[in-house]
Order: sequence, then C-alpha cells, then structure tokens
Amino acid sequence: MSCKVYKSRIDIWVYVLLVLSVGGCFILPAINGEPVIGIIIAGSMAAIWAVGLFGVKYEIRGNKLGIRNLFKWIWIPIDKISEVKKTKGYLAGAASSSQRVSIKISDRKILNSSMPVEISPCDIDGFIDNLLRINPSIKISA
Repeated sequence: MSCKVYKSRIDIWVYVLLVLSVGGCFILPAINGEPVIGIIIAGSMAAIWAVGLFGVKYEIRGNKLGIRNLFKWIWIPIDKISEVKKTKGYLAGAASSSQRVSIKISDRKILNSSMPVEISPCDIDGFIDNLLRINPSIKISA
C-alpha cells in the first residue's frame, strides 16, 4: 500500500504571530526583574505553538485520506470525496495558511457534518492530482 505525506503549508503571518506572542510572554517578567520566569513562560508558549503548527499533516494511504491535527487522526475514504475546491480563508480548520483545499464528502456520517473539510497542503496541485488518480469522479470546482 502506497503512502504519500503532505506537510501543512504555514503562512508567514503565523510565524510573526508566534514571535510576537512568545516575545510578549518573555518581556513583562524580564521588565519586572524575573527573566527566568519569562524564559519558562516563553519556552512553554513556544512548545505549545510548535506542537500546534507542526502537528498538522495530511496523508494519503491507499484509498484513505488521513488528516492529523495535533494528536488526532481523521480518516476519510477517498471514494466518498465528491468535490475538491481551491479556496482562501482564515477560519478555523486543520490549516495554517490562507491557501486551502476545501473537501466535500458525499456521506455526512463520516464526519457527522455536512460542512466541507478545509486543509492546506504545501503542494496543493500535487495533492489534488493524487486524489484524482485514486477517485477520478471527484468534481474539481474553481
């Protein structure tokens, strides 16, 4: 069984937000003369961000699409994907980028929802091509 892993695309604004939040956690304790506490808080914040950012990946294994968000995997049968659409947005999802792929699933029982799944693989075109090789009946929307 072949397996293809796609890393999540991460926009520059996410790194800027990371630096600002980690720096902000360090500055106040450092100003108050407690740099060690600032280092502990900033280090903890950086670890939380790292797990959140680098804990997202997408995997196509056989006929299933796996979406890992932190420590949780969601597996979607690729033959149940009805539509794939390139989109842009900043709403919550398993994506750290505004450039996303919206995936509609024909069987809402899989995710207990009728909402599409939005993900942001680094190689969007390669990701979509790989899905189409497995399920050529997927509709591609503009």
